[in-house]
Amino acid sequence: MEHKNEDAASVMAFDALYTTNQIQKLKVLLPYIDSSMQKHLAVYIKYMELQYTMNHVRKHPFQICGCSIPTSKTPDLRKLCQELCLYSSPEEIKQLEQFQNILQTMETVQEMSQTMAAMQEIFPNMSESFPFGSDSASSDAGTDQTAPQPSMMDMLMNMLTPEQKTMYEMFQNTPMTPEEPNT
Repeated sequence: MEHKNEDAASVMAFDALYTTNQIQKLKVLLPYIDSSMQKHLAVYIKYMELQYTMNHVRKHPFQICGCSIPTSKTPDLRKLCQELCLYSSPEEIKQLEQFQNILQTMETVQEMSQTMAAMQEIFPNMSESFPFGSDSASSDAGTDQTAPQPSMMDMLMNMLTPEQKTMYEMFQNTPMTPEEPNT
């Protein structure tokens, strides 16, 4: 429950900034008004909020403090999905959860790519083969040198769940980060 209150705090802060005590009083009175008049009062409340917001923005054209992410910081999309879930229907929550799973898979793919790059740096001559069983060791052991050796990619792919494998295949040709120019 505490986590839910923390996530809703930014919404409450926004609402508090763009309303007045007079408008809040009308919201409190709304349930006590005759039911035939509640719709009219609800529209009037929203109209007053819009009018107040427009006046406030004209008088204070600067950025809303605390309502933007610093450009140096990457937004946490998973946290954003969790916050949106508070105000979403069950169907929308499922879609947000699927998006979170996609984000997790993309992170896994990026980690795998980094692992592959590190392995290729450690073993630059091996291309896709494992460093196990060098040619001399294979010939000493009397094994067939033409037998296929498992690739690193096969090993890493076997570590993934079926869903992650599917996502990896979808995103393997998509660049994860913009390429930096060589200097």
